[in-house]
Amino acid sequence: MRIAYLLVTLLTLLPASGHLVGGGRHPASRIRAPGARADGAAAAPTFESKLRHFAPAADLPALRTEAARLENDLQSAVEEQDFAAAAMLRDDISQLRQKDPAFLASNLRERLEVLVRRESYGEAATTRDQLLVLRRFQPQYQLAGLWKGVYPNHGEATVKIHYEGDTLVAVKMTGDEHVPAGETTFRADLTTPWQEGASVEEIDEEELVGVRVEVVSVGSDGSEQREVERYHGEGRVAARGFQHAHYVPGQLILVEPDTIGFLWQQMGIFVVFNREQDGPGEMMIEQRAVDA
Repeated sequence: MRIAYLLVTLLTLLPASGHLVGGGRHPASRIRAPGARADGAAAAPTFESKLRHFAPAADLPALRTEAARLENDLQSAVEEQDFAAAAMLRDDISQLRQKDPAFLASNLRERLEVLVRRESYGEAATTRDQLLVLRRFQPQYQLAGLWKGVYPNHGEATVKIHYEGDTLVAVKMTGDEHVPAGETTFRADLTTPWQEGASVEEIDEEELVGVRVEVVSVGSDGSEQREVERYHGEGRVAARGFQHAHYVPGQLILVEPDTIGFLWQQMGIFVVFNREQDGPGEMMIEQRAVDA
């Protein structure tokens, strides 16, 4: 049996005036009339039928990266008035979005807000229930419970994860002289995944400095960088005695179903957490600081 090892790499980030997005213009590899849908003019799919088209959870990060790249290509095509290419790119993006439960969830949340404003409470209840069903297909909502990690300068600690609506909250069960037990150590907004291919305009200035995390699968046949789910978050920091406690920008990273990490971005602190369970896992996480 092959044992997979993951290498978590911290890369230093510096402020930059531009941002390069990988990949070039999407090739028109298929002959298709501009604006024509691959599935033809079909009736609107039901909520239940949409559930059957979702990509596996492990494929979602790469799917979102590709969708973000195509979004950038679409913007360039529109600016260049290449509307034939823009039409095909639009259709390709639509097909990718149909495979992503997060995109459907975003649409349902917008619909729920409209229904509540209209006082259409019956339809609002149905939409709310659909959002709850969608959580079964989204890994970020499967993390409730106890997790153990090692904090720099403080050692091993246990945190308990729970949800407050669409916010993941991690509370320390093991305290230290800075953040005591019972206090939140980090939290993350789960509504919108962080996009690797986002443009500079879509990224907060605070996220352009500090470090970023890369996850690499290392096996007998070599190594390969992996796409992983990431979510905007905030990490708690405080002076001794829980003085001057406040939150700083961070990032929740889903490495494996039983392994997550949280990055206090500007401080360059990355803590790996493993789900509390019986027996040692077959995963080793190594942290290495690398200059960008």
